[in-house]
Amino acid sequence: MSGIAESMGMVGLDAETRKMVLDTIREFGEKRLPHARVIELDKENKYPVDLMKELLDPEQVAVNLLMVPAKYGGLGGNSFDIYRACELLSRYDLGVCTSVFATFLGMDPIFVGGTEAQKEKWITKIAKSGCLVAYGATEAGAGSDLLHLKTKADRVMEGDKIVGYKLNGGKMWITNGGVAGVYTILARAPKGVSWFIVEKGTPGLSSDKHEDKHGIRLSDTTPVNLQDVYVPAENLIGEVEGKGMRQAIAVFGYTRLMVSAMGLGAGWRALEHAVRYSQQRLVGGQPLSTKQGFTHKLIVPYAVRLEACRAYLEEVARRIDGGEDGLQTEGAIAKLLTTKTANRT
Repeated sequence: MSGIAESMGMVGLDAETRKMVLDTIREFGEKRLPHARVIELDKENKYPVDLMKELLDPEQVAVNLLMVPAKYGGLGGNSFDIYRACELLSRYDLGVCTSVFATFLGMDPIFVGGTEAQKEKWITKIAKSGCLVAYGATEAGAGSDLLHLKTKADRVMEGDKIVGYKLNGGKMWITNGGVAGVYTILARAPKGVSWFIVEKGTPGLSSDKHEDKHGIRLSDTTPVNLQDVYVPAENLIGEVEGKGMRQAIAVFGYTRLMVSAMGLGAGWRALEHAVRYSQQRLVGGQPLSTKQGFTHKLIVPYAVRLEACRAYLEEVARRIDGGEDGLQTEGAIAKLLTTKTANRT
């Protein structure tokens, strides 16, 4: 195995372990995220602190361990396993799934570009603590255009030695921005764009009010501010400046695939709602579900489209797990196809 799958330790689960993980997520969703509760939290625009703690607690659901390699205390799931978990979680709520996925995303720069010592320290710490991680790349003036980011990382010197960096700038629309325990921050260092690891509570690191979003409201989304945030040189991911862009691009195919999985889960849940409604709604004394004009136009075509999306998604997942590098275009196709299909559904 090579490429992104190897760098992230994506070995993959056996069928029995995968079933156990998915059954645990399903049990949590049915018990803790019933539809009425999700709607209530959505109306309040409220991040469910207690639910997320339970979902990430190493002694309870521990869904974050799915992506963590076994040598760092995790389960070592691969792209296929993580897609299945994202699809299932998104059936209960996209916001909750987004918070979990953002933690996977926040660990990506460490997996892809970190030294072995950095992986051992930070991935193990994240796994044991059950904390959320925030991926700090997007900026107000640049969006996701990483080439034009303005956050700076100035060297702190002791003689001729770089002992640390001071980060100054701001990030926007950061998932888990107000609740993360660890942040991976992309900033412009003297030798180029680089990733840095910043812990919660570091002086100068702060977040603003949770955004009032149109959807996905259960995920915490905030601006993140950095004012003279000091990080030691050992927190420069890879310990070499200028590799941040390559490290970010390396996982685009994989991350886009996971957004596709979230679309797939949401699309299927929407279809399930429509089916349940049709079984209760009477038309001419019979359930709407018995009318072919309804089922053949508004149910079957979307079930077909969603399963076609699944087939392509799984093909890309297998290629990533098989060691192919990149696959950014294939990931983008899966993301576009599945999210548009889910919205139509």
